[in-house]
Amino acid sequence: MPQSTNPLVAVDIGNSRIKLGRFDREARSRELPEPAATLELPLSSQAGDFDIERLATWCREQMTGQADWLISSVHRGATERLVAAVAALGEQLGRAWPLRQIAFVDVPLVVEVDAPERVGLDRLMGAVAADRLRPPDRAAIGVDLGTATKLCLLTEVGAFVGGAILPGLAMSARALEEQTDVLPRVDVERWRRPPLPLGKSTVPAIESGIFWGAVGAIRELVTQFSTSLSPPPVVFITGGGSQLVAEVLAEDASLDLRYLPHLVLSGVAIVDAAGNR
Repeated sequence: MPQSTNPLVAVDIGNSRIKLGRFDREARSRELPEPAATLELPLSSQAGDFDIERLATWCREQMTGQADWLISSVHRGATERLVAAVAALGEQLGRAWPLRQIAFVDVPLVVEVDAPERVGLDRLMGAVAADRLRPPDRAAIGVDLGTATKLCLLTEVGAFVGGAILPGLAMSARALEEQTDVLPRVDVERWRRPPLPLGKSTVPAIESGIFWGAVGAIRELVTQFSTSLSPPPVVFITGGGSQLVAEVLAEDASLDLRYLPHLVLSGVAIVDAAGNR
């Protein structure tokens, strides 16, 4: 099958936001594909609603003609709404925008877990990208700080063998507010630097616990995953809450760490390339 030269819109639909990236297919290479433009659409309801006008504006600016869409999703309601919005917008603009959803059978990885078809596609897309980047014969750990914080281990031969899932930063902040009588919610998305470890009042103490608790959990899980691995794995960190955590973890000289904000979208683009040969 000849390769399409239309731009690719890779989509990562999570539980709290939709991330889109436009990839220029002419720039195919063995290096990790990087989006030429991105958009994040927060979900405004549990049903999966989002700002359709922001999506329309971005599409008009980024795609002047044909484009192919490929979706990785863990949220059915948001997927339904996005598919309908893209179809309506494409028809309105008179553009052909074929859209396809990734299924487990599309994933170019060996998945060695108890129920491989039930692994979240966001975890698998991050693993696909990490597998492309890891050195030969060296394991890799993917860390994705999204709605949940997810760690995944790839062996030195590129097999996905499982990982760990824990509450994300914003989820932890929300739980402390909702499950207590007087604790306030803190806005983790406003952080521009790591909170001080020692909180002198309630809000700084919550911020410290959420942030440094996440750092400690990630560091310990990486250590546990790495116990039987030599050389130690490369750690790839991504996700909406990852930049500050990555900066702190990068100070640990024992970690071979890389921060890649669009790792999951890059995984979607790799799956597209594998299926478009």
